[in-house]
Amino acid sequence: MSIVAAFLHEGWGNVLVFSAFGVLFVWLNLFVIGKVLLRRPHKPEQGEKGAIYECGEPAMGDSWIRFDIRFYTLTLVFLVFDIEVALLFPWAAAYDAFIEGGSGGVAFVEVLLFLLVLGVGLAYVWARGDLQWTSTRPGPAVSGEVNVERVPEIAHAAKVPEEARR
Repeated sequence: MSIVAAFLHEGWGNVLVFSAFGVLFVWLNLFVIGKVLLRRPHKPEQGEKGAIYECGEPAMGDSWIRFDIRFYTLTLVFLVFDIEVALLFPWAAAYDAFIEGGSGGVAFVEVLLFLLVLGVGLAYVWARGDLQWTSTRPGPAVSGEVNVERVPEIAHAAKVPEEARR
């Protein structure tokens, strides 16, 4: 038996063929398709590429501004109740198995305690007034217009023309 026949008989021929195809596949994707088909200009065109696409409003001012804390509070409240829903679905799917195992009452009491803790948290946030967007508490005004005479740094950051400030 020759060396080539012994090499193929041992199964190393399959390894060689698959390795060659693997290297060819990676090379083809990385170099040929990446360099030929996915060419793009280095500088975007000024037409459609420079158009506003996120909210339709031109950006004004600096992006490093302070956001109202209510954005963060409302987001955290949303995440808590979103996770609650994500945890209740598997519990509801497995509840029949708890009943068959004889621990349906314990599982039901546990989920009631879970919902009670979340309900107390919701009542606390509601009582604090964090769910109301327009607050009666003292603090910075949240309105559509800002008096730039009172807050000159906003006028400077937004680069409002002098005629618009009057």
